[in-house]
Amino acid sequence: MKQPEVLPCSLFPVPCSLFPFLKKIMENSEIDFSQQDPKALLNLVLTQLERGDFQQRWEISKILPDLGTIALEPLLNILQDETADVEMRWFVARILGNFKSELIIEPLINLLKNAKIEATEAEISLHEITTVTLAGFGISAIAPLTQLLEKPDSKLLATQTLAQIRHSETIPPLLTVVDDPNSQIRAMAIEALGSFRDPRVIPILLAALNDPVADVRKQAVIGLGVRLDLLENINLVEKLKPLLWDIRPEVCQQTQLALARLKTDEAATAIFEQVQSQSVPLALKIDGVRSLGWIETAKSLDYLQEIFLTFDPQFNLNLNPITIEEITLIQETVQCIGRIETRELQEQATQILINLINSNHPAVSDPKIKQLIALGLGKLGLIEAINPLINLLVDPNPSVRFHCISALKQIEPEQTYQHLQNLSQQENISSDIKQAVLMALSEICRGGFIEI
Repeated sequence: MKQPEVLPCSLFPVPCSLFPFLKKIMENSEIDFSQQDPKALLNLVLTQLERGDFQQRWEISKILPDLGTIALEPLLNILQDETADVEMRWFVARILGNFKSELIIEPLINLLKNAKIEATEAEISLHEITTVTLAGFGISAIAPLTQLLEKPDSKLLATQTLAQIRHSETIPPLLTVVDDPNSQIRAMAIEALGSFRDPRVIPILLAALNDPVADVRKQAVIGLGVRLDLLENINLVEKLKPLLWDIRPEVCQQTQLALARLKTDEAATAIFEQVQSQSVPLALKIDGVRSLGWIETAKSLDYLQEIFLTFDPQFNLNLNPITIEEITLIQETVQCIGRIETRELQEQATQILINLINSNHPAVSDPKIKQLIALGLGKLGLIEAINPLINLLVDPNPSVRFHCISALKQIEPEQTYQHLQNLSQQENISSDIKQAVLMALSEICRGGFIEI
């Protein structure tokens, strides 16, 4: 069996992970390492931890746990020394996460217990890394953290730590703070509780939808948005719909996402009504269009098509000249239709894009719209798109023609090639179309998509 590698001439085995670190020290030191015992080596490492810069401390934090439990007591002493450098204590709190001894829990709890309300930025960072380290102890840390919830000064940090543990035993203590006057505490508790499928959580999340603070409402929406099992039991869509009209856009956006995950026609209707509203800003409308695309039902596709019709003079006689904002919305709508992945809906999506390009819709005069239509038809990949794409091959914009050829390459190669070949031999087509078809055939063959 291979013996563990040790330092030359040393009297005790040294973890290999310490070699690079010790080598650097040896280059700039007169210390005789052959005379060092583990405690002396530990003292050396701790001295470097105290005197080093951030990068040196970072490297030391990687190897210090390899010295074993002899490092535990001095590290805890540093952690609890309020006169010590805060950055060094931050590294110590981080290092202690590598020691799975429950002796560490109480000192970490005490640090949170004694945290200042008006802490410096460095002290806040120390508290944050302490919560991360404590959360790593899981169930063992829940009882002492629950006790900290009873102290106003430590309640926020205790809630933050409990929220990271993600174990069902944190549900009871978190339920005690869902109505706390501090909105940060409420938001943390709601966010954590939303990850549990526990019947006690549902009424809490529903109540939080009406919280006066936006972040709490947002966390409640996120938690409910993944609960497809509640779709019928509590008419979840009806509960979430009002949040589409929240005063804060981030809440509205999360509600769109939540409804999109539910993938129901009722959810699609609610989002479409929001997109159609004149009072909704463009950014939120674009997010709504994307949500309709993610729902991927026949109804949601109908709604996406209806967005086009809203800006079509044929269907809206009171329409003013189309604006840049409206063009942007139509561009996003075209992209969403072209991304449909449900096989049963791709024919409907293809027909919507074909109808748009064959219409007199003012948006179709925009080269970017035509490029996106071509791109979408290519992704959908149905043979019905070949003729509309061929018609676009004579577009004066070279980028549109390039996107059409690219789209034709994505559709069934054999059928596309044969269709183009037959078309190129017809006498009754215009010279422009014939030239465009020959160019497409050349590109398809040159790209190796078909064997001649």
